[in-house]
Amino acid sequence: MSQTRFGNQIKQATLTPFEKEVIDGCLLGDGTLTKSGKEYRLRIEHALKDREYVSWKFEKLKRLCISDVQYVSNHDSTRFGTVGHPEITVLRQKWYRPVKQVPEDLVLTPIMLAIWFMDDGTKHRDTVDISVHSFSEQSLHLLQKQVSLLGIKTTVNSDGKGKRLYILKKSYPSFKRLTKPYILKCMERKLP
Repeated sequence: MSQTRFGNQIKQATLTPFEKEVIDGCLLGDGTLTKSGKEYRLRIEHALKDREYVSWKFEKLKRLCISDVQYVSNHDSTRFGTVGHPEITVLRQKWYRPVKQVPEDLVLTPIMLAIWFMDDGTKHRDTVDISVHSFSEQSLHLLQKQVSLLGIKTTVNSDGKGKRLYILKKSYPSFKRLTKPYILKCMERKLP
């Protein structure tokens, strides 16, 4: 079957709830939506040292892809992209108004939190924090509310480069319990 016919079949498929969660988790972090013909597609790219993580994301979304993970020599990274898809185009309209913002109807799940953390998180003494540099104040309030609904208390502080969402030390056990099933071994370096 040609790539075009295969791509058209993918475009007609409905995204599963799990695929939507993975995509939303990626969009909280380093994922971007780029134009592909009439539709938008998800593009994932991480440093070469995180190729196992890229492969993990690819495995979760490979039903939406026609090509495998690729090495990008001029960036020393690995990446993949989904096909342009009508439902991803809808996500583009929700996430970019006109700049990237958290959709008001976003319901944060443990896997979304884990992906967001693996993309933008780091250890901070006895707890963790997540970069939120690119989000507006309104988006930060929405994110804090969603994280608190998972039983995790946070504060937003600046670190000189921008804002970070700090998981309070007393909430770190809850964060770890919720995200542990999804944190890859190669990403455990980000945990205290």
